[in-house]
Amino acid sequence: MTSDDDRDALPVNPTLAVRSEPQTDDQTAEQGDAPAGFATRPASGVPTPSGDHLNAAEVTALLGGGGEDEVETTHTLKRAEGLNPDTES
Repeated sequence: MTSDDDRDALPVNPTLAVRSEPQTDDQTAEQGDAPAGFATRPASGVPTPSGDHLNAAEVTALLGGGGEDEVETTHTLKRAEGLNPDTES
């Protein structure tokens, strides 16, 4: 390295340390104030949960009857994928 090197050396920061002291300031997150006009906003349209459970008929209506045709179709698809429908799900 020559003495007429045009590059400057990086400045040294005296506050840098290999290990810093652990911080003991625990900051907690708290809920802030409600947005302006919150009380006058329209409801979202999502019904609130009633707490009532679905009966068997309602579950069947939502998921489908699961009739023999549907079961046979599922077994056929599993066989086509190389699975044994009686032992693998």
